[in-house]
Amino acid sequence: MFIQFDEIKPILRDYNIQAEYAEALSSRAVKIHTATQHYVLKKLPKQPNPYFLQVIETLNNQRITQYVPIYKNKYDYYLSQLNNEYYYLMPYFTNGRDEELDARHQYLFKEIANLHRRTETEIDLKGEEASSHYNKLSKRWNEDKTLYEQYVEHCEKKLYLSPFELQALTYFIEVSRAIDFSLSKLKEWSEAIEEKKKSRLVLNHGKISAHHFLYDENGTGYLTNFEQSKYAAPIDDMLLFMNRTASTYPTQCHDCVNWFYTYQSVYSYTNEEMLLFLSYLAYPTKIMRHIKQKVESSQRVSELSMNSKLIKSYWHFKNIEYVVMTITETEDKKKMEEASTTE
Repeated sequence: MFIQFDEIKPILRDYNIQAEYAEALSSRAVKIHTATQHYVLKKLPKQPNPYFLQVIETLNNQRITQYVPIYKNKYDYYLSQLNNEYYYLMPYFTNGRDEELDARHQYLFKEIANLHRRTETEIDLKGEEASSHYNKLSKRWNEDKTLYEQYVEHCEKKLYLSPFELQALTYFIEVSRAIDFSLSKLKEWSEAIEEKKKSRLVLNHGKISAHHFLYDENGTGYLTNFEQSKYAAPIDDMLLFMNRTASTYPTQCHDCVNWFYTYQSVYSYTNEEMLLFLSYLAYPTKIMRHIKQKVESSQRVSELSMNSKLIKSYWHFKNIEYVVMTITETEDKKKMEEASTTE
């Protein structure tokens, strides 16, 4: 349900805004028209990010200006409350710059890299923290692989296969190789991080999207929508973006690789971060989720629905595979070139 103009009048009074009318932009955002300026009033989700206000303070304290600012109300707060819901106010950007999709993403990823670079902080690694993570994750991934193998063996004994079972058998070899790849990169990460005393955290945007990168009337780009932002490893933003972008029909996203290296040109991953990024990205999470659901669920589920989900998760898997393999080949080539120059 869209926000109604009469509903938000009490909030506008918190900002001393005399609105002429309002225009719904989405279910949680409304454009406010005044005689002199336009604003956007946005409602936070029912369960807002507990770090949201801390994130805004961090952006201001770090003097990061390439984000759409949030105005304080007359009580000097960033948020206004109405009926147990919270709202914040921003200037309205026309976002009408005419450009190719690739150009917008190039600009976007440079700004994401700058955000990470300027908010970087180091944390001390505790003794067994990395090895504990490796042991737990590798154990879970190996158990997933074993479960899939057992399901395949079960299906191979049947005279007739359902569409889901047939697809599961067809994908098994490729998925097994992907799990092995993820495990090998995770092992490399574990060995590389073993002697490290510190690790990096950065302010992650939380939902990288061209829709969250707006232009003002001068053509300057600004990040917006930090509602899911928090401090985490530098790889988190890119992992979320790649997985969301890959959720489509089969495609080889050359642009995704280019955008990845646009980011790297401004703020490059360490060797340990690159290994962990590739390990996480390559793991066939969606396919394994559907296989486990099929094996472990006692409820009757539509065969058509399950098969459709499995096929779409395979498309996602193949789209990710292209990105992972291209980045891996590029990184291996760089290492070979570096090795040859040092000889």
